Amino acid sequence: MEGLLYDGLTSRAWRVEIGLQAGRVTAQALDDPHVGIDWPLEEVREAAHAAGRYRLTRGDDDARLVVEIQPWRAFSGRSANAIARRGRGTEWGLIAGLVGAGATLAAVVFVGVPRAAGPLAAWTPPALEARFGSNMEAQFKVAFRPCKGDPSGAAILSDLGDRLAEGSTSAFDIRVQAVRAPFVNAFALPGGAILVTDDLIAQARTSDELAAVIAHEIAHVERRHAMQAAWRSMGAGLLLDAVVGGGTGAGQQAVLLAGGFADQRFSRDLETEADARAIQLLGAQDISTRGMADFFGRMANRKDDPRLRRAAEWFATHPDTAERAHRAAAVAAHGTPALSEADWRVLKAACQVVRR
Repeated sequence: MEGLLYDGLTSRAWRVEIGLQAGRVTAQALDDPHVGIDWPLEEVREAAHAAGRYRLTRGDDDARLVVEIQPWRAFSGRSANAIARRGRGTEWGLIAGLVGAGATLAAVVFVGVPRAAGPLAAWTPPALEARFGSNMEAQFKVAFRPCKGDPSGAAILSDLGDRLAEGSTSAFDIRVQAVRAPFVNAFALPGGAILVTDDLIAQARTSDELAAVIAHEIAHVERRHAMQAAWRSMGAGLLLDAVVGGGTGAGQQAVLLAGGFADQRFSRDLETEADARAIQLLGAQDISTRGMADFFGRMANRKDDPRLRRAAEWFATHPDTAERAHRAAAVAAHGTPALSEADWRVLKAACQVVRR
């Protein structure tokens, strides 16, 4: 039978005579005895070329044959069903490859990156973490503005953070600031910044409860838990950016995603570690540790108090509050109040506003 051969070297279409012998397909140019192909039939692949024609190829060979479908079927003994089955086999192979690649990607994003976050945080130079945290803090405060009430209240809060940080081994200067946000929470950012929402200050009944929360966040900074969370966010963003070929901004948005600590959730082990360290920091300043048990206990039983129903945000980032309250109560110790009554009133009033 005859067909057309494109040798892959020139654009010319050679008229060829096609032969089949001993399981091999040959094609010899009618105009030039030096132009032709010799392929094993089992390695020849068919693909639709045009109406009534196939394009025959073999592996990575650039040459290709164009033949009439019906004569080729009769000549090669290959049925249309056999060709369809081979096509489906190739499609299923492609699907299996994509599924495997997706599974590998998911394993890297959800297993590899989180496991590497701890060592990466430990190896991050403090100066780099401080700059990174500063950028995150700036982005965070776009949505949650600092309280602009009585400056003395901000000073009292900052001084409380400084006192608690005296017993810390953190490489960073601890900076505690109140921000306006419609939920109860506190955030430790990489580099030493700690943001406490005005709703949390409003819900704290004593200065000891607030001190316990701040000590807990200082522990996150000291143990570089916040940097671990940032690495997890950045790693996933950069990896996805690489997969889609760049240009989507996923990698660039990693900083913003990492800064969205309202959606972050430390592991149970990290939260337990931070609780234990917070008790040590409170004890170092002779501050009662009962505030931790009291605050966690009320958060765990918030349904009993309608004023605490907005505290659900706390549970998004601080799981197992009831269990943590039980552990804190088991080791609670008496001490002096974190703040005087006068200072506590000033601090409580610093962020109070009338909201619609």
